[in-house]
Amino acid sequence: MGFESVNEIDKFSFDDCVVKKFEVQEGQLYLELEALIVKAGNSQNTNYTESYAGPTTVRLKEGKILSGIKEGYKYYDANEVLLSEEPDQELDQDTLDALLPQCVDVYLFSMEKDSEKDGKQIYDMEIEFPGEDQYDKTSTDIYELKVEFEKAVFSWERYLNRVES
Repeated sequence: MGFESVNEIDKFSFDDCVVKKFEVQEGQLYLELEALIVKAGNSQNTNYTESYAGPTTVRLKEGKILSGIKEGYKYYDANEVLLSEEPDQELDQDTLDALLPQCVDVYLFSMEKDSEKDGKQIYDMEIEFPGEDQYDKTSTDIYELKVEFEKAVFSWERYLNRVES
């Protein structure tokens, strides 16, 4: 194994991150990511510059999804007149279970710590499902998942390019 970073989620940037797979495996949440940025302060980054990791696996040990919402939106015209509004929708367990297999070529653009409880980390993950037209942001769906886990292990074999400013 090339590189393994444990419990250093804040030492990654998810700006360009693409989810290739997201599933529950043997009591853990398992993700395959592309275009994950390893920050200069990560223990596995000896380049001291932000660099893209190669294909990365993430194992959130003893992990589970606590809850999820589909984020709502407000749609305005050019004169700032509200045309339509969609409130946030809480997802039930069946919808959450059906969502994970659909997480292919979607963007994981944020993974922020929410809290810690009984030795477990609680994080908010934000995932964007792009619409048919990549330039029409009104057709995207954004989901926020609250996940709980004991340990986060990020593994990759090699580095790709440095991140250009």
